[in-house]
Amino acid sequence: MKGTGASLTTLEDFIVGRLSDDQQQAFEDRLLREPALVGELEQSLRLREGLRALRQQGYFAEGTPRRSNSRLWAPVLAAAAVAGLALFLSLSRLAGPSPILLASPGSVAAGVGSSITAHFRFVAARGSSVPSLDLPAAGLIEIDVAPGTDETGHRYRMVLVHQQEGGSAKTVSRLEGLAMGADGYVHGYADASRLAPGRYIIRLEADTDTAGTADVFPFNLRAGLTGSSR
Repeated sequence: MKGTGASLTTLEDFIVGRLSDDQQQAFEDRLLREPALVGELEQSLRLREGLRALRQQGYFAEGTPRRSNSRLWAPVLAAAAVAGLALFLSLSRLAGPSPILLASPGSVAAGVGSSITAHFRFVAARGSSVPSLDLPAAGLIEIDVAPGTDETGHRYRMVLVHQQEGGSAKTVSRLEGLAMGADGYVHGYADASRLAPGRYIIRLEADTDTAGTADVFPFNLRAGLTGSSR
């Protein structure tokens, strides 16, 4: 297989689960950013599982005479691709995990509950404290953010940041090209099942803004059954 995204060893280790937790997370982050790497993983899955299926059908049974005739290998490789593709489709959520932030409930991945189970609203206020919000076990969290400017025509970027122990921060999801709604809020949705309790930040910035001009809303997520709003 030809490709520059990852070595065959790395792809194989990911498929069979030999990567460490940190390596696994790093590889999955790359899958979200690099469509070409997803293609390489797809090819590896097709070939690996396709050949396994063909072995079960007796194509490579011990004692089978080898042939160099391309007319034999063409259908064999085609069958391998088809068998592997079926498995790849069943594992598509592993190869390309659905994003945490969604533009609408209709964009939720198959198998994820699309019902809204919590509603978070963020509005800039002087001297406001950091709210603690209850994290539902499943479903979608509707997130409404009021931009610091009421200018119309802007497109906005919503970024969810997880503040980790030790003061480091990690961007866990982002949405691009969002428009302000008629109610004056920019709307997004979060898959509650993909989040964990902890400290977070919602950043909202116009697509044309430079770094440092975002509206920033820190909040805490705590384990709970119902959603809180602000």
